[in-house]
Amino acid sequence: MRLGVFCTYENPLNDYAKCFAAQTRLVQHVEALGFEEAWVAEHHFNPDAASPSILVLLAYLAGVTTKIRLGSAAVLLPFRNPVQVAEDVASIDILSGGRFDFGIAKGGPFPLQNKHFHADKDVSRDMTLEALELIERLFHEDEVSFSGRFYQTDAVRLAPKPLQKNMPLWIATTTPEAIRYAAQKGIGVMGGSPFPLQKVADIVETYRAAAPGVDPRLALARFYFAAPTREKALAEAQPFVARFSERMRGIFMAQGKGPAFDAEGVIARSLIGSYDEVIAQVREIQARVAPRSLLLKPASLDADKNLQTLTDFAKIIRPALQASSLEVA
Repeated sequence: MRLGVFCTYENPLNDYAKCFAAQTRLVQHVEALGFEEAWVAEHHFNPDAASPSILVLLAYLAGVTTKIRLGSAAVLLPFRNPVQVAEDVASIDILSGGRFDFGIAKGGPFPLQNKHFHADKDVSRDMTLEALELIERLFHEDEVSFSGRFYQTDAVRLAPKPLQKNMPLWIATTTPEAIRYAAQKGIGVMGGSPFPLQKVADIVETYRAAAPGVDPRLALARFYFAAPTREKALAEAQPFVARFSERMRGIFMAQGKGPAFDAEGVIARSLIGSYDEVIAQVREIQARVAPRSLLLKPASLDADKNLQTLTDFAKIIRPALQASSLEVA
């Protein structure tokens, strides 16, 4: 199982410069610890999750790292011109030396995004899949003429092309139709931090039923904070989780979807606890959904403590997981 971080550019100090600097330091820190991946989320009109310009952020990270793979989790295709996305992704792939992992999505339950980008939520999934088809053709064909429901091109020649001949692709979705589409195309799938493990298992099961023998290459994000005792871990993580839960609950209530995202439920679905508890939780994840990549979202409002708990995962938790794998083998 590969190890990564999930970067949402949390901004508890309401200082964007410090937020960006802290996230950059975190990615460089985990690269030095031997983490294999860093994925960046795309959020808009949200001062607490300050990563709207996801491809700009990833291009910058490409210039300040050397080994770690960089992923988009995910580019929200209905809000962008797909030709421009293809150009930007190709450029980042070259700048990073072929270290880019391209994740896409239609956008979550955030109405302001659809409103301000003039993207009808009822067709956003269709827009996403059509845009992806166009982007893939631009990557692989010399000249592309395309006539779709939402996008049209006439003899477009993409310059530059990505460094990777076969760009690794992922999609973040819980929609069965989109999961089956991904399986048939060999596209990997992503699971979000708050997803119940059963929902993740359902995604994997749907994928494997649609394409037996094809690896879903699951990239699973999880809120994370480990400490010597559960009490210490909870004391550090609860303010972060409460802030996140309140924000999400407000969004869902505004849409008439009723209460959701209670803090206790989010903690129960997270990797938060003592070192031994987190080791047991990761083993359960491995047994039930076998992710290709586990992406940790450190759950403290203190940037330095996030660095420390990631160090603890690398120095204490990962070796224990590797030892148990060797014992089983």
